[in-house]
Amino acid sequence: MLVQNNVPLAPLTTFRLGGQAKFLIIIKTIEDLKNAIQFCRTESHPFLILGGGSNTIFRDSGFEGVVLLIQIPGIRCLNANDKEVIYEVGAGVIWDHFVEYTVKQGLTGVECLSGIPGSVGASPIQNIGAYGQEVKDTILNVQCLDEQYNLITLSNQECNFIYRNSEFKSGKFKQYIVTSVTFRLSKILEPCLEYPEVKKLWNSIKIGTNQSQSKVQPQDEERIVEINSLRELIIGLRKKKSMVIDESDPNTRSAGSFFTNPIISQNEADSFLSLTKKMNLPTPPIFDEKSGFKKLSAAWLIEHSGIKKGDLYPGGVGVSTNHCLGLINIQGTTNALLAMAESIQKRVYETFLIHLEIEPVIRP
Repeated sequence: MLVQNNVPLAPLTTFRLGGQAKFLIIIKTIEDLKNAIQFCRTESHPFLILGGGSNTIFRDSGFEGVVLLIQIPGIRCLNANDKEVIYEVGAGVIWDHFVEYTVKQGLTGVECLSGIPGSVGASPIQNIGAYGQEVKDTILNVQCLDEQYNLITLSNQECNFIYRNSEFKSGKFKQYIVTSVTFRLSKILEPCLEYPEVKKLWNSIKIGTNQSQSKVQPQDEERIVEINSLRELIIGLRKKKSMVIDESDPNTRSAGSFFTNPIISQNEADSFLSLTKKMNLPTPPIFDEKSGFKKLSAAWLIEHSGIKKGDLYPGGVGVSTNHCLGLINIQGTTNALLAMAESIQKRVYETFLIHLEIEPVIRP
């Protein structure tokens, strides 16, 4: 086990922000993880877990403890039949590599989650989702170390997935460490076209495509082509919004969407609509959630509170020129980023009486 000293944290996150970690240990196996935890216990060092760094913000002061960088590999087929395939995937596998792997086999379930940065181990923690899909709908179970560092397996139901949240993020499993995730993917279900923006663009592409060639292809091959085409469409949409990692893009130093879409009650939604009508604003998008709740668009709230794409804030930070949910680091600091986020939250609340929740995790 190699223990590295005084390691800069900024290169390990997509924001490229943060000070140094006193120690860093790269974790390739479960045995590595147990040994590293034992080291932390013996030396009385606090520790924290880091995956792909796409949803993590480190403070400028760094971390006076041990960062355990999870790089557990592996995509293992546990079962396959005519309808589905079940994979166990190591927590350190890059999320989009796994998505690409499944799409190339003509499997559906995570195709609309293409291009999301980060690692597989982080996917159940915040129940990642985009363009009409959530990872909870394909997760069969999650393997992790519990608080006594015993290896256990939790079912989908035990994880208690909700919108951008789970028991790992804010519940009773916050101290658990994800080591692998098991997914059930489909050989027969159609690609997900629930999101209006995706459906509209997909239909325009399909209309303009010569279908005669696809009809002579074997059914399996035609399915693979179709799902791969949808993946490319999703990645294209994300690129236009600077929501993929691209070092040539000046907006890339971000965490993607910085705020989650607010979930409110029907009464709150009625009050919100009444307020926007009095303000003579265009009708805001509102989406139905379970149990009668409603979901608002954080992007709409930000834009209509007067904040614009490309706005610059003190300290070398700003709003992405391509998407107002993307807060970006230009040449700034974590303090400047968090001050900007607080300013945006305040503006939205003063305008609409709606509080925006920060999506990335601030460490420590």
